[in-house]
Amino acid sequence: MHADAKITTIEGLAQGDNLHPMQAAFVAHDAFQCGYCTPGQICSAVGLVNEGHAKSDADIKELMSGNICRCGAYPNIVDAVRDVLEGKKDAAV
Repeated sequence: MHADAKITTIEGLAQGDNLHPMQAAFVAHDAFQCGYCTPGQICSAVGLVNEGHAKSDADIKELMSGNICRCGAYPNIVDAVRDVLEGKKDAAV
């Protein structure tokens, strides 16, 4: 279904040793615990920022609702996404 489409995975977000702004925000906000959901959370967060639909914490929560975090790091995830939203120019892939 995605033949010839550009697909960016978690490994493709960083530029060498420089983390993508969303990756850096997740680290800064301790937005992960066990790490199991982190790649999906970060990739989804980058997508929602790039789509430009999130304007509030409620929007972030709704748009990220398909990503389940067993550890319950949701408040930190929202904080990380909000930080990148506030500097959106840095979030583009």
